[in-house]
Amino acid sequence: MLFSTVGQWRVFVAMMVAGLLTGLLYGVFSLLRRLLRAGSLLSLAADLAFGVLSAVILGAALTFANRGEPRLYAFLGAGLGMALYFLGLHRLGRAVSRRIVRAIRQLFRRIAKFRLIKVIFR
Repeated sequence: MLFSTVGQWRVFVAMMVAGLLTGLLYGVFSLLRRLLRAGSLLSLAADLAFGVLSAVILGAALTFANRGEPRLYAFLGAGLGMALYFLGLHRLGRAVSRRIVRAIRQLFRRIAKFRLIKVIFR
């Protein structure tokens, strides 16, 4: 019995981190929706992208931490990570989200300054 419970705390912590990252991803998408004043189609696309990316994050964390074996404590860890994000870390996540969105905006501005892009999208 003890042998099977030795590494569970590592899986739990890894999934908590994945839950926090998923919460941060949610914050980034909600900030982008607000900035872009998203309509129904853009909101649908953002929801689909969030679903796919969160599945990738959680699946990668589960594969990394527990060789892909789904266990209840792993999913409870992910849920607790998201709950921690929404209970208090979302303020810090907002600041990080703003920085991420600002970096994306600067990247698009730099791309738009290229001569080839100006010629193509004239």
